[in-house]
Amino acid sequence: MKSSRTPKLIFALLLLVIIGSWGYHRYTVHKRYENISRFDYLPKDSIDYSYYDQATLTTYLDNCTKLTDLAKTLWLKNGVDIYTAKTGYGEIQSRINRYNSLLKYTKNLEAKLSESKDLKDQGLGNDVIEAILDKGITIGAVENERDKMAGCEFLKGRNVSAHSPKNEIWEMQKLLNANDYNININGIFDASTDSALLDFQKSNNIYPSHICDDITLKKLAE
Repeated sequence: MKSSRTPKLIFALLLLVIIGSWGYHRYTVHKRYENISRFDYLPKDSIDYSYYDQATLTTYLDNCTKLTDLAKTLWLKNGVDIYTAKTGYGEIQSRINRYNSLLKYTKNLEAKLSESKDLKDQGLGNDVIEAILDKGITIGAVENERDKMAGCEFLKGRNVSAHSPKNEIWEMQKLLNANDYNININGIFDASTDSALLDFQKSNNIYPSHICDDITLKKLAE
């Protein structure tokens, strides 16, 4: 009797081990898939989805997907949590490095896209934003340029002189100051205004007529 129980006991123990191992495996798989969404790198709401360079936006969105896939692969296949892992070995280290490099690049794109949205919220268009972000022009410089163009458009064909209305003289004075003169903007064609206008005309090889004609205006707008 004793000997006949032994195989059954061994079989029962083996069965328990197999079931236990299977159960543990299922548990670990479940734990790995639990809260797997925490590895999702989702595009931020604070970015400009109508960014002037749509290729940059597409790259950013693609990178978000790639970062998610890399993080989940490391966790599901290797048990590596990308948020806490510092180092690994071989292929794992290579994947960690790839993730961190891609993350840095994506963050840079994200910052540019977020800045573009902030600028758009201030009422700036894509052409101005491109100049600010890609050409390093400051917002102040862009606004000055916009004011300069508006002033030139207003004064076109008016031939501003000492006999012009105050509002026209005012706009001309603003344009002179935008070209590095420092005169009072008061709408009065005084001696300092006349001197600045003459100096500008002479410096740009324009006939010193004491009149801000369209030729002078064109040069003031440059």
